[in-house]
Amino acid sequence: MDYRYYRGDGPKLPKKITKHIHKLRYIGTGMILVGVIIPWLVVIKILESTFWINFLSMGLWTVGTISVIIGVVFDNMIDRAE
Repeated sequence: MDYRYYRGDGPKLPKKITKHIHKLRYIGTGMILVGVIIPWLVVIKILESTFWINFLSMGLWTVGTISVIIGVVFDNMIDRAE
């Protein structure tokens, strides 16, 4: 097994990326919330259910979930490298 990542000798991410990586989690969480609130507004009949509203809601939820996962993984990688 390769222990380079646990010793901090592994590949380093550029400071330009690592400086603001925690913001990816916040943006992703906001996208998830909007992706959940839109269908709720459709169910209580504030918004009309259309293909584009449903597509936007599902897309925001999916991209938000992926963003949060990537943000958590990179944040943990940065903490281990430092």
